[in-house]
Amino acid sequence: MELYNSIINTVLDETKKAGIVDITDNAKKSWPVNENSELVMMKDSVFELGGGNNPSTNYTLVTTSDIMDEDGIFLVGKDITEMSSDTPFARIVIIKTEEIGESEEAYNAIRDMEFARYHVYPKGYMVRVSAGSNQEQVRISKQAKAKGINFSAIGKAYLDKYKAIDHVLNVRIIFITDMDTVNALSEYAKKADDITKSLTHIYDGLATDCGHCDFKPVCDEVEGMREMHLGMVNKGK
Repeated sequence: MELYNSIINTVLDETKKAGIVDITDNAKKSWPVNENSELVMMKDSVFELGGGNNPSTNYTLVTTSDIMDEDGIFLVGKDITEMSSDTPFARIVIIKTEEIGESEEAYNAIRDMEFARYHVYPKGYMVRVSAGSNQEQVRISKQAKAKGINFSAIGKAYLDKYKAIDHVLNVRIIFITDMDTVNALSEYAKKADDITKSLTHIYDGLATDCGHCDFKPVCDEVEGMREMHLGMVNKGK
């Protein structure tokens, strides 16, 4: 699966230019997580990532190619320990999987990756997601800040969740708090989301009339998407 590769290359190029830092080795262990989302009241918080008038975005990119071959947690901009006020925020996840093909198994893997995207609940780190706009805002509690919460430990919690999914080989978690980089990469969130929705739609049983399909623009733009669709149609005949 290489449908997301053009976006992945853009993310890697833009973050490299912005001075991305590998913080993988800083993660001695995962930040503690809750079973369910924790409510952090404004009076109990220190600041928000992506809060106020700051931009925010969140998306997941999947590949089977050799663009990446190891796990990692990366940061562009300030870490949580260096912040004192609301800041721009992006969390972009790149996942390398086995060649899962075009099957129910692939469909289930995609579903699981989407589930993991929204179901990690670090303590003192309240995530608010707007699926329609691909925004992600995080409220940091005073207690978590005092205990030294940081992106390496948060990233490890996300990484552990993704690595538990069948067929996942490597995961790269990228946190961004630099305004220019968040703005530069936010525009790709919708395209990534459209690709994921198109894949889900295909595995659910997409109509064969391309002229009446809402996802035709995605097939027209993304290399390999039309071939995947036609392959599934022919397989069903």
